[in-house]
Order: sequence, then structure tokens, then C-alpha cells
Amino acid sequence: MTKRTDQGQPARTPMSDLDVQTVTQGIPHLVWVADASGAAQYFDPSAMELTGTSMADLVGDGWLDLVHPEDLELVTSQWAAALASGKPYEAEYRVRDRHGCYRRMQDRAQPVVEGGGVVRWIGTWTDVEHDRLLRDQLEQAEHTASAALALADAFERSAPIAFGFIDTEFRLLRFNDTLARLNDLTPDRDRGRTVAEVVPELWAQFAPRYQAVLESGEEITAMETIPAADHEGAASIWFSKYFPVRVDDAIVGIGIVGIDVTEARQAEQFRSVVMDTMAEGLYALDAHGRITFWNESASRLLGWTEDELRGRPAHGAIHYLRADGSAFPEGECPLRTVRTEGRTIRVNDDVFLRKDGTPVPVAYSASPLREGSGPIEGVVVVFRDSAAESAARDRAQKELDALHWLGRVRDALDEDRLVLYAQPILPLQGGCVSEELLVRLVTPSGEVVPPGMFLPVAERFGLIADVDRWVVGQAVQRAGAGHRVEVNISAWTMANVDLVPLVERHLLETGADPADIVFEITETALMQDLEAGRRFATGLRALGCGLALDDFGTGFASFTYLKTMPFSYLKIDIEFVRDLADNPANRHVVEAIVSLAKGFGQQTIAEGVEDERSLVILRECGVDFAQGYHLGLPAPLLP
Repeated sequence: MTKRTDQGQPARTPMSDLDVQTVTQGIPHLVWVADASGAAQYFDPSAMELTGTSMADLVGDGWLDLVHPEDLELVTSQWAAALASGKPYEAEYRVRDRHGCYRRMQDRAQPVVEGGGVVRWIGTWTDVEHDRLLRDQLEQAEHTASAALALADAFERSAPIAFGFIDTEFRLLRFNDTLARLNDLTPDRDRGRTVAEVVPELWAQFAPRYQAVLESGEEITAMETIPAADHEGAASIWFSKYFPVRVDDAIVGIGIVGIDVTEARQAEQFRSVVMDTMAEGLYALDAHGRITFWNESASRLLGWTEDELRGRPAHGAIHYLRADGSAFPEGECPLRTVRTEGRTIRVNDDVFLRKDGTPVPVAYSASPLREGSGPIEGVVVVFRDSAAESAARDRAQKELDALHWLGRVRDALDEDRLVLYAQPILPLQGGCVSEELLVRLVTPSGEVVPPGMFLPVAERFGLIADVDRWVVGQAVQRAGAGHRVEVNISAWTMANVDLVPLVERHLLETGADPADIVFEITETALMQDLEAGRRFATGLRALGCGLALDDFGTGFASFTYLKTMPFSYLKIDIEFVRDLADNPANRHVVEAIVSLAKGFGQQTIAEGVEDERSLVILRECGVDFAQGYHLGLPAPLLP
């Protein structure tokens, strides 16, 4: 099933046109990438978190070790058939998680075709146990309805409560006895049919509500007239609640709960059982805009109790300011149009005011309250704090941006569009000039992209090892041309890739003096995996390379590292250098670091030197080397 290179790593096919759209289809599932021969090249971090393994354990054919033994033959045969045909692959099998339990996963993959042939596969793992979550949600919704009905019976009230669930194609998949009686439904005949087929005379009434829930992802409420099933009895007034049912943040259907509120006492029961258990804030206004009802969630979100607001105009209490803090005339308030024009509105960006006067960003919907076709008697407003929703949208956008950069980094590696910049490191107490090598990405249009835009994505998605290998090769070649260089190695590469043999091979090929190459490791990287850092540092020192502890002074275990790791240099963190001339405390820290370094036989390098005054103080403190914008900006390499 797999193909490996001589070094034991999966063979890599150039990814010149990564299909980002194909990858995004996998969100929020677990994304994986394989080469044309079927060798896995990449699994996203969620796969490693799920299985408790590392990238090295999964790539190649390592992932097969996690497949349940009873499913292995099925998986290998179906995957082999997909590779032979070049057609999309799909299989369902059990995968061992980090706790040793097996979870059923659905595995799907699409071939990426270039030049008439498959060059790689982009796939996803989907935990199909989400079906159980869906069942749990539906059972909970039914339980809520049943509890409400039981409470009604306890108070000798008889308010029928209907419950139903439809999927995103509007097929009726579940309903209780009340909904069945109301619409003359039977399970054998009607389960799986569309609502338009089951109750065609009511489809025009229900369709806009279903569509609104799917498009907005929000719960809506409505007061509606439902005729008797035989169409001869009197119609009933129902207060209905339509809500999205989600699994893994994806809407998989619509839940419907309704209660017959024809009688006032039944409406009061609905208020106490259903309204006050809503997560969203809900309040009702009379025809004059005065508050007549205020649920518990509204109190939680805005701080007012129902007793404090009942009878007060809502606008003057909670809606008299706009989002920018300016006055909001009542005549321009959208809620007024609901009362006067009788149409439902939806507002996604507004503020309501808490009792203490602080604004709360809200999204809300408002519907006219009326019985049948009678006059408008008021307004029902359902609102929620939109700050969390905005944060979720921002996270989703960042995820898409990351996937976009994933393709750009992969293409830059395959098309040799990474370049190195150099920032000089100057001696303050005597010695040789060296340079820190800093990687940049060049777009096809020639734009130079700084590392902060793409390195975090490369590290998150496992491409940072390829970037680091490229940088190491360029650095050793640069040293072979007679330059003293420093390069940074990421925490991920240090912990997951053995770079020492690669460095040794490059040294032999170029004839570079290993003493001219210094590798920088941050304290943060060491804190993540101290043992891996010790192996890495020991191997490099055995080759004769230098080692620097970057960002020194920001961690809590610096002394431990100095005692156990063979560092040649300590790089004083920019935090202690930036305002050195104006902050005596920072001078004391720098002097202490210099003294400490000398005690361990190490030299010091100050980062972030931005003015001459700081440079003078660093020299007085005995710092050996300095770098920063005052001494030289990062610039393209010169011969």
C-alpha cells in the first residue's frame, strides 16, 4: 500500500496546486494527505490528539496499526482498489483512540489530478458516532416535551405538546403521538416522507419557518393557527418553537415543539415550562411596546427581573442607545415596525442595555403576536449575546485562512520559493561578525511574505519539518562559503525529526566548518520536550556545531537547561533590551545574565538593540554580541 524513500520517509509528490477547497470540505473532520502511491504524508493535529500518537507514528502505513484487526482486510482491499482505479475512496472502520477504545470512523478521500494523473489524495476521517449524539439530542428534546406535559397533568391542565424532527430535506423522521393526532400521521406510512407530502395544505405555512432556521442557524418562535386533522373541527392556536439540531456544529435537522395555547391557562403553562427553560432571552411586548413577559435567560443576560420591567416601555429600558453609543429614537426602532406593520424582522448587529447601563451585543428576531388573522396584540422578541457567535465566526475564518496558507507553503516548498534573509550579529568585546538567517516566502507574484504569516501554519500542519530541512541545507551551504551563521529550529522539528544526520551529510558535502554554524532553540521548545532537546543538542555538539538558548530569561527552568545542555551562547530576550536605557531594573537583569553565562563558560547575545544608548550599556555590561534594527535590518543574503 505504501512507498518509502531510502531514508525510510514516505515519498513526496510535488504539491504544486493543493486543492484547498477539497481540504476545507473536511472541516471540522480530521484531514489527511497521501501521495499518489497511497503513502500517508500528513494527518492534522486532531488525529494525533484522538489517537494519542505522533505524526511519525501515522505517516506511511503507520496509521494501519490503529485499525481494528477485524476491519484491516476490508480497509486494505478498498484502499488498494481506489489507488488502482483513481476513483474516490470511502470506507467505514474502527480506529483505536488514545484510551485504547475503538471508535467507528468514516474515511473518505478524493484524488487530486494533475497532468492527467493522480498526484495525491486528500481525505478526511469522520467520527460517525455523532449519530449517537443526534439520538441523544432528540431524546432530550422529547424528554423536555414529556416533562412539560407531565407538569401540565400535575396541575390538572391538559395542554397537548407536539414534538417532531425533520432532516435538512424536510423529511419527517420522528414525531410523538400529539403531532400524529394533530396531522393524522402514522409511523409506517408517514415516517421518511416530506412535510409537503404529509400535510400539503400546511406546507406554505411551515416552509418559511424551516428555511429561516436552516439559513440563520437560529431558533424561531411563532404563534400559528393549526386546523384539526379532519378539517371539520375548530382550529387551535399553537405557540411553536423551531430550533436547529446540531452535531459537531453542523445543522442536521430541525426540531419542532409546539403547545396548544388556545386557553389562557395553557398559555401560562407554556410560559413557565418552555419559555423559562430557553437558552435565549425572550420577552413579549403589548401593542404599545410595554413589556408583558420576560424569561429567565433574559434576566441572566441583561440583569433585569421580570417584576422590575413588567409594564415599562422596552425601548426606554433596554434599547435607547445604538451600538455606537448614540441616541436611538423610538420612531426608528425596528421593533416598532413589527408592532405597526405586522412583519417579522431579524437583526444581527445591535445592542441591548443591561441594568447597570453596559451594552450587550445582541442578535435578535421579533415576530408579531396575533391570534389567527386578528389584530396585532404585541411582539415576541428572542435574542442572544452575539459576542460568542462572532468569536466562533472569527475562529472559522482563521481556520480557512490557515488552510489557504497550508497550500501556499506546500507550493513554495515544491517550487523553491523560500528565501533567506540575514540580520547581522556584531561583536561588542571582540570576535567575528555572524548573521542570523531568517526564512521568508515569496509568492508567485514576487511578494515577500514575513515568517509570522506562514510559519505558525507550517508548524500546525506538520510542514515545518520540511521548512527546517530546507533552511538547514541553505545554512550549511552558506557556512561552507565562509560565513558564520545562526539558524532557528522549531519545537516541532526538534521533537519529531532527527536532523543530526542531515546536518552531518550537508557538512560532508560542503566542507563547511561546523563551528561556523549555531543552532538556536527557544526555552519554550525545551519546555515542551526536554529529552528530545537534550538528544538534539548533544548530537549537534558532537558534530562541532554551536548551540544557543534563545529568548533566555523568559522561562522558569533556565538554570536547569544551563546545567544539563551544552549551550555555547545565551540570547538575552528582547524584553530586557528594548528599554534598557530607561529601565535600571533591566540593566541589573542583563548584568546578572552576563555573569551567569560566564560562570558556565558561555557567551551572550543581546537581541532587539534599537538605539545607541542601549548599545553602550550592553557593552559596559560585558555582553559579547548584539543584533537589532539599530545595527542592521534583515536583508536578502549577499554573496
